[in-house]
Amino acid sequence: MKRKTAPQGGADDLDDGLEYAFDEEYGFESDDGAVPVSGPADNDSEEDGTINTTKTVDTQDSRKIENSDGKKTLKIEKRQRLKERMALKKKRRMETEVTVKRSIAAMEPAVIADYIAKKARLWHPKLSSIELDDQYLLPQSRVCDMSFWDKDRSLPNFDNFLNSCTKPCDMGNPPEEKGAPFAIVICISAIRACDVRRAIPKAIRSMKIIAKNSISKDCQNLQSSNPAVVLTTPERLKGILERGALKLTNLETVVVDSSFLDPKTRSVLDDVPESLTVMKLLVTASEKAKVALF
Repeated sequence: MKRKTAPQGGADDLDDGLEYAFDEEYGFESDDGAVPVSGPADNDSEEDGTINTTKTVDTQDSRKIENSDGKKTLKIEKRQRLKERMALKKKRRMETEVTVKRSIAAMEPAVIADYIAKKARLWHPKLSSIELDDQYLLPQSRVCDMSFWDKDRSLPNFDNFLNSCTKPCDMGNPPEEKGAPFAIVICISAIRACDVRRAIPKAIRSMKIIAKNSISKDCQNLQSSNPAVVLTTPERLKGILERGALKLTNLETVVVDSSFLDPKTRSVLDDVPESLTVMKLLVTASEKAKVALF
């Protein structure tokens, strides 16, 4: 009896109702549309099939750096804008101060006295009102009213200003007593004192007392002459007052050259300890002396 042999064939010969496709790239059979179980690793995956996070981390780091740089840039720009605003504010404040310094001389006595008092308080905030009054403050009655004088306070007009705030007859005739002038001009510097003296007519006898000579020499010259006008600086004036070389019996006017500003925009009134001290000493020692701001 012959044994029947089973028909030979591949998987395709099996009539199981399924269609198989042979994948030549991977060498195995799979269903159509099926995802292969294994294959070459993707660029963004590791060999074990997990997602590669290197690029993600790098991207996050780069974003952090960009954000950090952006914040630094914003801080720098904000700081720069703040500096510019502060510089502008300082410039405007200085311009206002310069305007006030150049115009205070034309104000009324009450305004001038208050201006001097404010400067003294700013310089010595710890002093009491009595101490400030004793050392620095000027009574309103001792400030000469020159608000009517509407000319420019410049050197060509100084002679006219001097005659307007003093007696012309006194200026033309020197005092009989030596070392007892009719007027004292207080300037911010020795150079400015020399400039103002050149603006005074030669008919008016004047004398400058500055730091060019020793103070003892200046005292001797003052006691041996009789100028109608003495031009000096606050520090030198204080020195000759302390030595008693300057007599105040004829003193009528103390001209303060307040409108002139040096290259640093400082006026003679900014030198509070010296200027205000000598002004106070002069009006206290002389009953008729008044302060006039030029």
